[in-house]
Amino acid sequence: MKQCISRNAVLCFVLALMLGGHSLAKGRKSLTIYEKSRLNDVVLEPGDYKVEIVESGGSADVMIFKGKELVAKAAAQPEKLERKADRNTLRFAVEGNKAPRIIELRLSGESQSYKLSDGTEVSQRAK
Repeated sequence: MKQCISRNAVLCFVLALMLGGHSLAKGRKSLTIYEKSRLNDVVLEPGDYKVEIVESGGSADVMIFKGKELVAKAAAQPEKLERKADRNTLRFAVEGNKAPRIIELRLSGESQSYKLSDGTEVSQRAK
């Protein structure tokens, strides 16, 4: 009897830890990039990628994967949209002859956009 109660207590504790965290990771979504672009200091070639958003409090981290490899990561500020996005959309900033810089990401079915920070200190290249 004591062993059953102890197991239930441990199970409840583990569930509370899992559900009590303040960060929320959404599943990976597909994203096709049609032209060479930059996410901070990382150049992304045209192709198919997966995007994962991890929200924590009022901010988020945007992680872009090529296959299973993390190729870029940037901090973002979630911003509420008036209605859900009907498709994946990237907004760019053009800076001279450089590849356009991604400044905003909208994912299909989501009711918020992600304004990407423009500092290289938050961008990471996977090793």
